[in-house]
Amino acid sequence: MSDHEFQPYQRFPNATVAQPLLELLHAHGLEAQTRLDQPAIDPSFAFNETSRYFLVLLRAADFARAQALEQQAAQAQLAEVPADHYLLTFNSSELYDILLRPDEWNPLDVALAGQLLAQRGEPITPALLDEMRRQRLDELARPEPRQTGGVLAGYVLALLGGFLGVLIGWHLYAHQRQLPTGERVPAFRPADRAHGLRILVLGVVVFGLLLLWRFHDELG
Repeated sequence: MSDHEFQPYQRFPNATVAQPLLELLHAHGLEAQTRLDQPAIDPSFAFNETSRYFLVLLRAADFARAQALEQQAAQAQLAEVPADHYLLTFNSSELYDILLRPDEWNPLDVALAGQLLAQRGEPITPALLDEMRRQRLDELARPEPRQTGGVLAGYVLALLGGFLGVLIGWHLYAHQRQLPTGERVPAFRPADRAHGLRILVLGVVVFGLLLLWRFHDELG
């Protein structure tokens, strides 16, 4: 995927909560797009407001700059943190975990976690933090375990001519996950992706042959 394509950067419950981020991005000339996101299949089979999210999208090449801007803004807000902020009850291990997983916390929490560790005499150097986050990115990029059951089910359904087999093949072959940096990586191992492509082709061929057979049978 190109760095010039817009990808999900952050998810919010509604547009109001996202407004400070949008204003920050606009003030520094970063182009953003927004959209409402909702699961393709709603388990309740009805409109569910709580399952909808407001997405802010950026170009992958702008992720690092946007994150730096958020960190700078959070540093400026540290003086306004209330005395009863919930992070004050966190132990050092929990604070380190926030620094390791900044994409799972808001920027102010990340900045405050670093400040609290420094105040406790446990500062973490930028070099060590970068190394820890690099290791976490490696973990997030690691493909899923072998999909033996899914591969077997895909072949069976593809041979039976079921469209579900085509979907399984496509999922194994094309599904990707997005890293906090904006980079997208394959979700499955190369062997499973290869099976996925075979299942996809097999399913399309069998499905097409069944359609031809049915069409020929009706004409006959």
